[in-house]
Amino acid sequence: MLTPTKNTTLYTILIQRSTIRYNPIQSYAKARATMADEIYSKVSSKLEAEWYPYHENEWFTHTDICGHFQWFDPKIRSAVSRKLYHDYKEISEPKLEKNNKAYRIVDKTLDEIEWENADIDDVYKLKMPYDPTTNVGFPFESLICIPPGALIIIAGASNAGKTTWLLNMLVRNMDDFEDVVYFTSELSAVNLKRRLNPFEEWYELRNGDGKPKFKVFDRESNYHDAIYPKYSNGLVFIDYLDVNNEAEYFKMKPYLKRIKRSMRRGVAVVALQKNPGVDDAFGGKNLRSDADLYIAMDFGQIKIIKAKDWHTENPNLKKYKFDIEFNGSTFTNIQGIYEE
Repeated sequence: MLTPTKNTTLYTILIQRSTIRYNPIQSYAKARATMADEIYSKVSSKLEAEWYPYHENEWFTHTDICGHFQWFDPKIRSAVSRKLYHDYKEISEPKLEKNNKAYRIVDKTLDEIEWENADIDDVYKLKMPYDPTTNVGFPFESLICIPPGALIIIAGASNAGKTTWLLNMLVRNMDDFEDVVYFTSELSAVNLKRRLNPFEEWYELRNGDGKPKFKVFDRESNYHDAIYPKYSNGLVFIDYLDVNNEAEYFKMKPYLKRIKRSMRRGVAVVALQKNPGVDDAFGGKNLRSDADLYIAMDFGQIKIIKAKDWHTENPNLKKYKFDIEFNGSTFTNIQGIYEE
C-alpha cells in the first residue's frame, strides 16, 4: 500500500485504501460502482461535518464547496453533485433548498420564547469606558439595555483601541459579577501588567485577600468550551476572535453563535478585527445578527452600529470621538459627533 503524501487527493487515498480486490469474476462496472460509493461516503461525511455546520443561513454552490476543499478530481466533484441532489431531492425531509444553482440548508429548529413571565427590568446596567480624570463617559451607556446572555461585539481596526476598550469595561464592571474572565490570544503576562498598572490609580484591582478580581487565560479558539458551564453566568471578554485566513471567514458566525449559546445569565464581550473606515468585521454584515450591541471602532472614533434594545432615546448610528492616553489604558476627551 502506498503512503499518502501531503498532496495526495481524496480520490488517490481511497484507491490506496480500497477494499476492492480484482478477480476474474468481479466485473469492471461493479468495481467502479463500489469505488464511486466509497468516494460518495467520504464526501458526504466531510460535508456533514465540515461544510453544513458553518454555512447555515446562507446560499452556496457546488463550485463554492469544491473550491474550498480543493476538489478538482471529476469523480469527487461528481460525488459532491450526488450528495447535493440527494439532500434536496431524494429524501422525504430535504436538508437543502435549491434555487437555480445555489443551495441553502433547511433549518426547522424553533426556540420558543417564554415571554409571558419575562421580567422587563431584568437587564444589566453595564458600564462602558469613561475618562476617570473628568468623570465623563460615553453617553449611550445610559440608553442601552443589556439582557442576561447578551453578546457585545467590538469590531475595530488594527491598533484602534479594542483591547483598551475591553480592559476598561473589565475594570469598571468587575465588582458586579461573581466571575469575570478575560481570554487573550496576544497579551503576555508582562504586556498585561503594563496595560493594567495605570488603572490602579483609579480602581482597586484586587480583593481583600490580595488576589485579582478577575482571571486571565491564554486561549485562541473554542472559547465556548472554556465558558460553559463554569463561566456561563459571568462577564466574559474575548480579545480577540479570529480565524486562520480569509477562506475561513465563514466560520466566524458559527463561532459567535456558540459563544452566545454558552452564556446563561452572563455577558460575552468579543473583539473582532475589521478594516479601517468600514463598519463590518471580517466575516461580513451577517455577524451583526447575534449581537445585542455592536460597536465599530476606528482611530479616535466609535459608532453604534446596533443596539438591539434601549430605554428612551435611540442610540443607533450615534458617533463619538476620543483620545487614548496613560500608556494606552484610558479614554479621554470623550465627545459626541454631531453631523449636520
